[in-house]
Amino acid sequence: MGKACYNAVKFNCLCIVMCFSVLMSYAEVKSAAESQQARDGYVIVQQIVISGNKITKPRVILNELIFHQGDKLMVDKLGQVVKRSRHNLLNTALFNYVSIRYTIQSDNSVVFHVSVDERWYWWVFPIFEVADRNLSAFFNSGDWSRVNYGVYLKRDNFRGRNEKIIARVRLGFTTQILLGYMSPEYNRRGGWGAMFDFRMHDQLPYMTEGNQQLFKALETELAQVTYTGTLYYTIRSGIYNRHRFEAFYNQFSVSDSIIDLNPNYLTPDANRLQFIELRYEYEFDKRDSKVYPLKGTRLRANVTQSGLGIWQDELNNLKLGAQLDKHIRVGPRWHWSSLLYGEYNTSNSLPYVMNAGSGYRSFLNGYELYVIDGTRQGTMKNQMLFTLLQPRMKKLGFMPLTQFAKINYAFYLKAYYDFGYVWQDNPPITNTFANDWQYGYGAGLDFVTFYDMVWSFNYSVNKFNQHGFFVHFNLAI
Repeated sequence: MGKACYNAVKFNCLCIVMCFSVLMSYAEVKSAAESQQARDGYVIVQQIVISGNKITKPRVILNELIFHQGDKLMVDKLGQVVKRSRHNLLNTALFNYVSIRYTIQSDNSVVFHVSVDERWYWWVFPIFEVADRNLSAFFNSGDWSRVNYGVYLKRDNFRGRNEKIIARVRLGFTTQILLGYMSPEYNRRGGWGAMFDFRMHDQLPYMTEGNQQLFKALETELAQVTYTGTLYYTIRSGIYNRHRFEAFYNQFSVSDSIIDLNPNYLTPDANRLQFIELRYEYEFDKRDSKVYPLKGTRLRANVTQSGLGIWQDELNNLKLGAQLDKHIRVGPRWHWSSLLYGEYNTSNSLPYVMNAGSGYRSFLNGYELYVIDGTRQGTMKNQMLFTLLQPRMKKLGFMPLTQFAKINYAFYLKAYYDFGYVWQDNPPITNTFANDWQYGYGAGLDFVTFYDMVWSFNYSVNKFNQHGFFVHFNLAI
């Protein structure tokens, strides 16, 4: 029995020695691998620590980072990784400020610390706004009946998931009831949303004459009633790539008085129009800021089919659109931006209510007071920016709400030159801007501040040497 115990102890000791040797060998191999990894300039993301997100779910933040736990990153690229991820988080419009720091550990892993300063997400405020295409058109008309008032309710970052719910009630120039819900997309999971928009108008623009809209007000009846229902689904195939699928139901009911003034306001001589639209849009967006970009590229392309042949006399049009933005840093305080936009409609005679020309969704600087109706257009806008005052942050000690206790601001001087062309078959003789090259140029000052607000103060000159001072709010290039 004693000899058996001795042999058992001897065997156990031999096993311990062998296991220890294997562990030592593994440690040496691992150490050698880590040393090789360090020599190769790589580190492994060990942990991502998130702070400051009192409402926002961690997955919303992780979804915008271009690194994930377990990723292998080059040491000399860590600064770029941090900068790009910070821009992505700010572009969600969920945070006022974002800070990302990293610490390289002794085992050549890296720990990231992501700190966010959340915005205010509940918005309930009164509406008082002009209903014209831009502030300059409103000031030029001097017609205070073209003012909307009401209440606007919006809940950003609903449930901490970057969802959004909105409700809007407008009165005045336009009576509107709007309800909407929007869900974001995540990696390997799509987002969706729905919206209902009801509007009534007792006055509206019914025709373009002399390159300007003519308005008609009706006292005893409504000029127009519209219903729009929207469903959409989005897919994020990459951190900068999005695909959006939309379906719309549109219905227009217009007074006979408006049709008498413009028989082509809807389809010829009709006072009612309903149709379904299907749209697909692709977007690649790698700009440093969606509010006021200074570097990066954005490409948007879409195709829209209006009308599926369901209703008699229904609209039938296929629209193709594309836009390319490019923003380049050319010096320590200098930046260049260009935008190229084009739109093509297969129908040569769109209803007036669906004008696709310049001056509506986009316009040329110097032409703020005009519209150029047409079914096809091409535009290029260029500007040179000089950073007059670089972005700064100021704390407001008297402000009790932390979401408003700090404001950021910056000022930029700019010079710009725009040109474009709008095609229209057989335009009215007084609409002389169509089927001809138009251009405008000038200089201005942009004021960029918190909660995505941009004020532009421009002095512009157009092709006909008409010039003036124009004010814009949240104007894209």
